[in-house]
Amino acid sequence: MKLSRLIALASVTCAVVACGGTGSSPAASPEFQAAAPSYERFAVTQSDADTAEPAEADVVTLQNDAQASSGPDCHPHLFQRSHEIISRVNRHFAKVLRHVEDAVKDNPSLKTNSSHVWDSVKNGVERKLTITAATNADASITYTYTLEMKTAAQTAFATVFSGNLTSSGTAAVDGGAAASGEEKGSITFDFTALSTVLTNEKSRGQITDAFDHVKDATKGVKRTANLTLTAFLPEEGDAHGLRTGSYVWEREPGVGGSFAFQDTLVLLCTSNPNALTSDLIAVARWYKATDASVHARTDAQATGGQLPTGNVWVGATCAQGASTATPAEGYWMVKEENASGATVVGKADTSGLTPCDAMLGGAAPDVGSNVHDFAFTGISFTTPYPFPNEW
Repeated sequence: MKLSRLIALASVTCAVVACGGTGSSPAASPEFQAAAPSYERFAVTQSDADTAEPAEADVVTLQNDAQASSGPDCHPHLFQRSHEIISRVNRHFAKVLRHVEDAVKDNPSLKTNSSHVWDSVKNGVERKLTITAATNADASITYTYTLEMKTAAQTAFATVFSGNLTSSGTAAVDGGAAASGEEKGSITFDFTALSTVLTNEKSRGQITDAFDHVKDATKGVKRTANLTLTAFLPEEGDAHGLRTGSYVWEREPGVGGSFAFQDTLVLLCTSNPNALTSDLIAVARWYKATDASVHARTDAQATGGQLPTGNVWVGATCAQGASTATPAEGYWMVKEENASGATVVGKADTSGLTPCDAMLGGAAPDVGSNVHDFAFTGISFTTPYPFPNEW
């Protein structure tokens, strides 16, 4: 139901005062409930398993896992690495969105035709979620979000989440009622602000997600996200320190997807006894083949760290297998090239006859030659990288 029609319904008109007074507050309008932020709506996914909201993280375990991954193994595990990045993003989204999801389980404390406010205290923390709605000239509706939090000892709220979503079509795309439609907008998670309220919060910085969800009546929902990291430090820490960069993601459930990211990591090949960090670019893409298995490939290059000036680290991983989890890796290659493109050192391994699907980038990179190296020139972190059969 459009917001303009809601305005005409006297039964839900609340003018500018609280709807419930000191008694029971009325329930939220269905449109506001459907438009509320949630993990399911904003999660970045590589497989259907990623749609399950993660539990609160054990930071010590995460730190131990990060240290274990720096062992003497030269296998790049690039497709797994791309999924680790996705999981890290989702984990940090969830730590804020679970407060939103918990708040909207209750009736709003203030309710008008154009605004709902949920204000409640849990575990000593007051959470105030405000959602406003405005109907645009094209009949689309823009919802604006703000989540503020503070403890009893604090006099001012900290804004830990804000943004907007514009919904067009017959109903909210992720509300399930629309035959076709679109949701697009931008949201920002502020972990530095969150840490001023929750003293045990270890993450810092901000992540902004510019998203676009397009629903087709027969094909489902295509989701894209441009993620911008600003002075971001994950809860488990990062040897590189505060991270500023960008990721771009796209996925069509049942078809495939892609994920391109800039990151830093400690390269294990060549020798790196001082654990110096290098700047990495990686492009992962995957699709569901006719036999229902997932075919995947990730290519990456890195510079800096222990690498001599002008040299480049090149890695590749190809995988095929299950559609509900990370598919099994059938080929991997890692090498160091000098400025002329000649291999300085490298190694590769293959399992199976054709682990690298030519539809994902042609012939597999060769450890002894740069002829089939992936072309990173011009890779965008705002436009999703293409994958087979996308619509």
